[in-house]
Amino acid sequence: MLQSATVQASTTRNAAIAGSIVSVALVAIVASVPRSPFQPVLPDSAGPSGPFRWLAGLTGLDALHGSALVVASVLTVALAAAAFLAVLREAWRGTVSPRTVIGLAVAYHVVVLFLPLLFSRDVYSYAYYGRIAAVYHANPYVATPSDFPSDPFALYVGPRWVGTPAVYGPLFTLLSSGVARMFESVTALIAAFRVIAIVASLTTMAIVHHLVRRVRPEREAFAVAIIGLNPVVVFQSVASGHNDLLVALSIAGALALVFAGKDLPATAVLSLGAMVKATAAVPLLLLLVAVVARTEPGRRARALAAHLAVAAAIALLFALPFLQTSDPTLGMVELARHQGWLAPSRFFGRVLDAMTGDSLGILARVAFAVAFVLALFLIARALVRRAPAIPADAQGASWGWSLLFMMLLGPVLLPWYLAWTLPLAWLLPKMPRLTVVWVGTLLTVSQWATEPTRYPRAYDVNVLFGHYGLTPVAVGVLAWLVVDFVRRLRTATPLEEEQDEVAASARNR
Repeated sequence: MLQSATVQASTTRNAAIAGSIVSVALVAIVASVPRSPFQPVLPDSAGPSGPFRWLAGLTGLDALHGSALVVASVLTVALAAAAFLAVLREAWRGTVSPRTVIGLAVAYHVVVLFLPLLFSRDVYSYAYYGRIAAVYHANPYVATPSDFPSDPFALYVGPRWVGTPAVYGPLFTLLSSGVARMFESVTALIAAFRVIAIVASLTTMAIVHHLVRRVRPEREAFAVAIIGLNPVVVFQSVASGHNDLLVALSIAGALALVFAGKDLPATAVLSLGAMVKATAAVPLLLLLVAVVARTEPGRRARALAAHLAVAAAIALLFALPFLQTSDPTLGMVELARHQGWLAPSRFFGRVLDAMTGDSLGILARVAFAVAFVLALFLIARALVRRAPAIPADAQGASWGWSLLFMMLLGPVLLPWYLAWTLPLAWLLPKMPRLTVVWVGTLLTVSQWATEPTRYPRAYDVNVLFGHYGLTPVAVGVLAWLVVDFVRRLRTATPLEEEQDEVAASARNR
């Protein structure tokens, strides 16, 4: 009996690993087909080449065109999502070793080096804003790409962003301008941002791996797998060169510092993350709340002042070159105007507009913003109530909860946003942890026709599928998360603990 169970477990593990490898290879091959639905607009020099382009020809996939190629892309992303769930389950069960997960993750990131740019044109915006600062010596928070129409990137930047000033943090804009000074060609700039994304992703994984191995070794394989084997990370974040991976790196680094008892350096690291993208300001705020709450009453003002001074100094250091009166928020007001096609708030806004003749849809966005502020306040209050003993895992879990609510209640929901929560997923109890997994699965299958001009009918179907198929599921997942959150608040269950474990402990007492 025992031997049979062992053989079955081994078979299941091997099948999960093989499925993960096959799914990544298939996505890479479909991505390397000329005019693949996964590809945004590309310069000729950045088109598919290398071993996966050769495999596309060998397997005959490069002979597919039109609807047949779109169907192949849909099936491929669906397989990638299913295979990831299978290998992640085995990692959670402990049947897959951390060494195997790390090896696969590194291999998958190497695969990206042989693929064209995938799923997003954002890297063109990164480069354009960098060139506005480095080449044209203008302020990218005031000037827009449309002010420099002869730039080589004018052919590739997304139409929505042509007349939009920079919406990223000043540290990332400085990084972009440095990259623009080093490289001139479109292809070289694409490669540079993707290398930055690869380094950020692998470094995040390494930090999480070393931390989890020390404090919760039974979750080591899971913690690495949910980052390194995740299709949303590999293909929709790394392969598109997104800066959200730098935010994830700052969160992972700050979490490791909190566990080491080094709160002031953690504040500095999160402040650097916030200078890439404002998202990191959320865990930074909760870190400050925890620092103040566990400090003796007479010393709280001094402790808060020290942390605020570090954060302010970092913010001023990087923002100073771009400060002006036209947009003192450095893109934050502009960013607040944007809405994403998958966001639950937009779904309810469209429903209200349909019911009221396009007059009350804005209420949904306001309501969701208020709901996020309320959730953040309740998370902060839960931390304060545990003072002066606020353990590091409670702080990390509070960051995870808050970023999940930010992602699901915000006006924009994109696949690469999931990267924010992944360094924290191993700390979360069952409900929010499964929320991370299921939202990641939804986002994996949310994109399979990137360019509306290349496959207009497939793109329209993709958008409709997202609006009326995936977004309602995301709403259901959000409701599930809210119910668990409210239940925890009512029963005073810690944000990092499993409810069934707390209940069992109470019965034993």
